[in-house]
Amino acid sequence: MLERYTERVGNAIEEPILTEFDNALAARPSLPPKRQRLIEIKTISEGLIDVLDFRHCDLLHSIAERNTTLARLAGHSQRLIYELEVLPALRRCKRRIDEVDTEAPSRLKERLTQIIEQKQQSLGAAIWNALYASTEMEQHFALTEAPLPLQGSTLLAPLKPALAHFQLLAELSEQDAWDTPAFVPTLEQDFEALYRSAFGAQWITSLVLLTHTLKQTSDAIERRLLRRPICFNNRPNNQAQIIRNVFQKFYAGELQPYMSLVDRQGQEWLTAHQQILDRLPVPSGAQHYFLAMLNPQAADGLWQHYLDARDAHTRNWQRLLRQCGMMPGS
Repeated sequence: MLERYTERVGNAIEEPILTEFDNALAARPSLPPKRQRLIEIKTISEGLIDVLDFRHCDLLHSIAERNTTLARLAGHSQRLIYELEVLPALRRCKRRIDEVDTEAPSRLKERLTQIIEQKQQSLGAAIWNALYASTEMEQHFALTEAPLPLQGSTLLAPLKPALAHFQLLAELSEQDAWDTPAFVPTLEQDFEALYRSAFGAQWITSLVLLTHTLKQTSDAIERRLLRRPICFNNRPNNQAQIIRNVFQKFYAGELQPYMSLVDRQGQEWLTAHQQILDRLPVPSGAQHYFLAMLNPQAADGLWQHYLDARDAHTRNWQRLLRQCGMMPGS
């Protein structure tokens, strides 16, 4: 569709337009390696006496289970589920000790306070590691995916519940008191939704191709307008009629609907990520990449490049149509 558009516009204005799509795709930044995306989280180790103290919290089983070799090798998603379940349990235990259980050793009260504070402070990093350092999320920034299909208006829908859950978890990382959300035991299903979807990578490919096409076409129209007028005295001629037909059929009829599809779903996807990222720590080695890819306000970001190309493309089409008296109202 993009090749057809640039070819028809180039023929109509008698100005060649080089697509060079491969060069545009090759310029996409690569996702930083996992070691640059991981945030180191300090582990909490307990001595035997300290662990036995946790019988007052009914947490001995959970702690023992977490300390098994298998649990220590668990992925970041499983670790996150554990943190989301154990932190509210620790808070409940502390409240019960403060209000009822006077036999609990004082060292437990002090240790509980320390552990709760440490776990709350590291929760954002745990969420980040589980999400943006995951293999499931890597697919959303892969450089091997095709663009969104022309009729891909529902491709984002399967991801929305998962993104909504991660938005809620990111909000919890900034709060001091909360209960384990009801969806946490099935959080792996959200990771599976991420794994099964290539929406992010497809959308990024689409945006890069659209940005490139709009810029190349806009530059060609500008070159043509600088060379010599197509119309004189704002009167359309035969070439102007051809240009208008191309505008209506291939720009308004094909390109704009696809731009609308990419724009609408992309803004939803970006907004969801921004609401997550705004509340999480981002490791220094990955900050520049995620700023460029996911922040719609970033001056050098993908989204802003697209908007700049779109607006310049619109202005040059308006100049061309206005010169031939074909702008609405002219």
